[in-house]
Amino acid sequence: MKGFFGGFLRQRILWFVIALYLWAWSAAPQKALVALQAGMTLLLSVTLLIVAVFALVGLIQTWIGREMIARVLGREGGIKGLLLAVGCGALLIGPPYVIFPLLMSLRRLGARWAVVAIVLAAYALKPQMMPIETQFLGLPFTLVRSGLTLLLAIPLGLVVEWFMPEDENL
Repeated sequence: MKGFFGGFLRQRILWFVIALYLWAWSAAPQKALVALQAGMTLLLSVTLLIVAVFALVGLIQTWIGREMIARVLGREGGIKGLLLAVGCGALLIGPPYVIFPLLMSLRRLGARWAVVAIVLAAYALKPQMMPIETQFLGLPFTLVRSGLTLLLAIPLGLVVEWFMPEDENL
């Protein structure tokens, strides 16, 4: 089958989830209904967030433009672009399903692979979580882990870029 229905039939995870809900409904209809309501609430909130991210990506593509991205985050950006990637990655908040489309959009606009990898590496820093990390794992651990995360982000990004092909048809 081609088109919409062919693509719909290939969604194995969706069919698996539907089968699980049918099984849950046969075992405990009330619990299945509560689970379905919770799932739909989460789906709505995630969908709104994804739509907002796609709108942001559209604005970036329209307002910022390929030339500026290539100049700042491409090879022309040099070490300043890599340091900017570390800073942006360290400050980014939000779930990965928001970050990945944004980074792919930047890549398509001319950001280098090293920038994408550096943002993702520095994204592991999570400054908003550092007080909790310190509380449970101690200040020395938090400082060492955070420092190494930032120090190794640029070398990691450059190594990732070395392995990636320069595909201009993204």
